[in-house]
Amino acid sequence: MSTAVTKPGPQTGAGLLVKSLEAQGVEYVFGIPGAKIDKVFDTLLDSKIKTVVCRHEQNAAFIAGGIGRMTGKAGVALVTSGPGCSNLVTGFATANSEGDPIVAIGGAVPIANRLKQIHQSMDTVSLFRPITKFSAEIDSPGAVSEIVANAFRAAESGRPGAAFISAPQDIMMGGADGDVLTPVAPEILGPADAEAIAAAAALINGAERSGPYCCSAYLRASLAPPKAYAFCSPKRNCL
Repeated sequence: MSTAVTKPGPQTGAGLLVKSLEAQGVEYVFGIPGAKIDKVFDTLLDSKIKTVVCRHEQNAAFIAGGIGRMTGKAGVALVTSGPGCSNLVTGFATANSEGDPIVAIGGAVPIANRLKQIHQSMDTVSLFRPITKFSAEIDSPGAVSEIVANAFRAAESGRPGAAFISAPQDIMMGGADGDVLTPVAPEILGPADAEAIAAAAALINGAERSGPYCCSAYLRASLAPPKAYAFCSPKRNCL
């Protein structure tokens, strides 16, 4: 009796999305399945990422936010379209205001149907834009990796916060060519290099006409007119 060999099928949008999550170091995904996002949940079964099914999408948002606060790495929520996405709003508004890194992936109707009044069609990108640092839709298979990378960069860099990705059903189920983008470590802000500060001070001290360079908006905001004229007078050698 011969053994049947099953060849792997072509890469799907969901497959590229899950690979991108793995590249970002995601260990857990919290959410609730639904028809528009089931392809991603199915793909996660073969992934090293552990899927945690919650009782409500709001729970998924707060748990993911807690993961982000404890680890500094963005927690991930995965939900279906329509109310599945809107149920995340309170948790994401909280995470964004508290500075907790978090990324949501929300299912959406096929792109051809997004302007039609059909079941669970909703402009979730606009819904999340006021309460996130980044909100975008994957509008083509070639954009999967870039949008995921941008979402995590926004969520984890600077002052951490929330990011939202809309994942249309047809993009997730269709083929997707492309590579996974290498994650970029967030830039850590801090004091300037001591040698650079010393070099800048030496240049200022050696200048013939050194002085502050202030914009008029600063002067208007911080100084009354007489003080402004005195502050930026020719005697001070202002530029």
